[in-house]
Amino acid sequence: MRRWMLALLLLVCTQMMPARAEQLYRCLARDGAVSYQAQPCAATMRLDRVVEYRPEPVISASQATAGLRQAPVKQHRSVKNPRRHRAAATASDRCRAAQAGRSAALEQLGLKRTYAQLSRLDAKVRAACPRG
Repeated sequence: MRRWMLALLLLVCTQMMPARAEQLYRCLARDGAVSYQAQPCAATMRLDRVVEYRPEPVISASQATAGLRQAPVKQHRSVKNPRRHRAAATASDRCRAAQAGRSAALEQLGLKRTYAQLSRLDAKVRAACPRG
């Protein structure tokens, strides 16, 4: 029983630990090209700087949109025209949903994504999030 409690305590503690900081290396090639990478620079490149960062927690699109509750369905008591109405999603709700969808797609694509894929995802967000 005591070992079981200790194992449970260790499991809970590991889940509560913050994400560890990662290092990002900024390397310069001889021709002036800049690259960011997770590994130290190659011998042919010069290390420009090391940036410490902490990745943000990953939130899936389903979790992000689950927080947005659907508006309740209103019923009119009219006998002539019995319709059901649902309040339209606000612009900020649509914008947040589009951003969450883009984040989920980027997480799924990883770092091997093309400019065309990024442009397509950004176009959806721009359409849902008009600038004021």
